[in-house]
Amino acid sequence: MSETGVCTEQIGCPDCGAIQALPPIRSGRLRCFRCRAVLERATGRPAGAALAFSTATLLFLIPANLLMLLGVYRDGVSLSVGLDAGVATIWHQGWAVTAITVALFAILFPFLRFGLLCAALAPVVLGRPQRWCGQAFRYAEALDVWSMPDVFLVGVAIGYSRLAVLTKVDIGAGGWCYVAAAILAMLTRATIERRRVWRSIANPPAAAGPDSLACSSCELLLTPEHEGRRCPRCAAPIRRRRPLAMQYALALTIAGLLFYPVANLYPMSELDWFAGKSAHWLFTAVIKLLQANLYVLGASVFITSITIPFVKLAGILYLCLSVRRRSRRHLVFKTRFYRAIDELGRWSTMDVFTIVVYLPLLQFGSLASAKVGIGMPALLAVVVLTMLASRAFDPRLLWDAAESAPA
Repeated sequence: MSETGVCTEQIGCPDCGAIQALPPIRSGRLRCFRCRAVLERATGRPAGAALAFSTATLLFLIPANLLMLLGVYRDGVSLSVGLDAGVATIWHQGWAVTAITVALFAILFPFLRFGLLCAALAPVVLGRPQRWCGQAFRYAEALDVWSMPDVFLVGVAIGYSRLAVLTKVDIGAGGWCYVAAAILAMLTRATIERRRVWRSIANPPAAAGPDSLACSSCELLLTPEHEGRRCPRCAAPIRRRRPLAMQYALALTIAGLLFYPVANLYPMSELDWFAGKSAHWLFTAVIKLLQANLYVLGASVFITSITIPFVKLAGILYLCLSVRRRSRRHLVFKTRFYRAIDELGRWSTMDVFTIVVYLPLLQFGSLASAKVGIGMPALLAVVVLTMLASRAFDPRLLWDAAESAPA
C-alpha cells in the first residue's frame, strides 16, 4: 500500500505468522484475524508529530543529564546530584555490572533510541527516505523496550517520596528537564505509526505467494529465496522462525529463577544514619509506602517488582511447555499473554531506579550513608534475563506446534 493509501498491503503477523491484507485506514486499529494482535495503529495525526516529539525528547535529555536532578538539605549540610550520581555511587560500591546496566537503561539507550528515531523519521517526513532509514528505524524500535525514561521518572517519584520523609528535597533544573523528556518519550510512543513509517521507507510488494515469508522486524513479505539473506527494507536477517528460540528462552528463564529468591529474601539497600541502621526489602518498601498513604505507589511497587517478574518467569515456562506439548488450547489467550508480559517487563526496574535516585543523596559522611544490598542487583538480573527471554521466544511457535499436533 502506498503512503496515500490507494491499495492494500499484505504482511505476516509477527505473533502468529498469518499472512493477511491490511486495508487503508486514517485512524483506529487493525487486528490480526487469527490471533487478534494489533497489526496497525493509526492516530490520525500529521506524520511529523512523532518526529517533533522525538526531537524534543532528545533535546530535553541533554540538560537532564548535565544539570542537577535532586538536592537535599539537612543539619546545615546540602547535597545535590545529577543523573549520573547514582551510577557512580553503585560503581564505587563494587557493583560494576549493575552500574553499567543502569547507565545503559537510563542514560545511553534513551539517547540512542531518540537519536536514531530522529535520523530515520526526518527523511521520511521530508519525503526523501534514504536506504539507511530502514535499518536506523529498526534499531530505534528494538531499543524501545530498553530505553526507560518513563520508568525512571516513576522511580524518581518514589525515591523523592521516601527522601521527603527524612529531609527536605528540592527538584533541580535537570529533574524538571527529565520530567519533560519522559513525558515527551511517552507521547512519541503514542503518536508514532510504525506501519506508515515502514511503507514510507519502502513500498511493499503488490502480492504474496503461498510460500512467502515475513521479516520479523518490519513484517515485509518476501519470496522463499530471501531466507538467510537480509531484508531489503530494514536489513534484518530473514528467517521463517527465530533459531533456537525455545532453547534460549528456557535457558534465560531458568537463570532468572535462580536470582528471583535472592531479590526477595535479601535487602535492596541498607541505610546507616543517626537514628540507627535499617534495611529495606521489596516487601518492606511496599509496606512503608502504604503506611505513608501512598497507596498507588505502594501497589505499583508490589505489582512491578514482585508480581510481574514472577508472572514472567512462570509465563515463559508455561508458553514453552505449551509448544512442547503442541497444545491447541487457548492460542489467542497465550499470544496475548505473551505480548503483555513482553511489554510490561521493563517496568520491573522501577524499584531499582528508586535506589539509584536516593542512594547518592544519603551520603552525608558520619551523619548518614547508604549502600546497595544484594537484592538490588539480583532484581535487576531477573528483569534483564526475563526481558531477554521474552525477546528470544517466538510466539509463532505456539501456532506452528498446534498445526502440527495430531488430530
